[in-house]
Amino acid sequence: MRIELIRYDIFFPIGITLAILDDASGIPLIRQLESSIQESMDTRYRLILFDADGTLFDYEKAEDTALEAALGEEGVPYRREEHRDVYRAINQELWELFEKGGIQAAELRVERFKRFSLATGIPLDPVSISRRYLKHLAEGAYLYEGVECLLQELKRKYKIGLVTNGLKEVQRNRFAKTPLPQYMSCIIVSDEVGLQKPDPAIFRMALMEAGESDPRRTLVVGDSLTSDIQGGWNAGMDTCWFNPTGKMNQTSLAPTYEIRQLKELLEFL
Repeated sequence: MRIELIRYDIFFPIGITLAILDDASGIPLIRQLESSIQESMDTRYRLILFDADGTLFDYEKAEDTALEAALGEEGVPYRREEHRDVYRAINQELWELFEKGGIQAAELRVERFKRFSLATGIPLDPVSISRRYLKHLAEGAYLYEGVECLLQELKRKYKIGLVTNGLKEVQRNRFAKTPLPQYMSCIIVSDEVGLQKPDPAIFRMALMEAGESDPRRTLVVGDSLTSDIQGGWNAGMDTCWFNPTGKMNQTSLAPTYEIRQLKELLEFL
């Protein structure tokens, strides 16, 4: 029999293990390694932080429904392909500006409809239609199929949290219409805390609220490379890019994982 120090923290962050080797079979070492590796895999993450829109919620459906209702109340017939595509391009541009700190949430609410009115030639009161739109958007609580079952499964082993760049009156109302809050150890809404993804401070706030001290034990799951994946990386967390349509990653970011369906999380968690 011989005693060796076996270092395998290169692959698993569990340090150096003292192993007793059997010269004939080596079975004790193999069993010890298997046990240690399994333990490491089981405890690698303690907290899973999800994005909301485009990850757990079908935001495009909510957005489309709200825009149609708001324009209808303003007496404007809704031309889906034209109006939706113009609005989405403007809204996406402004939210990306928001991520960079170039616009505040209060200004974004109205600015997108100012630009929409100019782009379409439709005379609109941007304050009025913004109010109508947000009212209907707050009703659009469309969880993707299978989300609740996934959360039930994850809740058995992990803490779960939510970090969203969104407007408080919209997000809180939508969340309350679903079973989602009962699974969450923390829900952080950018509009409430004055921070936004990808600022690492909003992720650190989520850690504190969830009672987790180690960012390395946290996995961020989201559909946005610039918001979720960049933010998780900034905070020292592993990341999982939810990419259901198979978009090309044209950034320098390298997510820890990439999935097409949320249920794929269970394959490595």
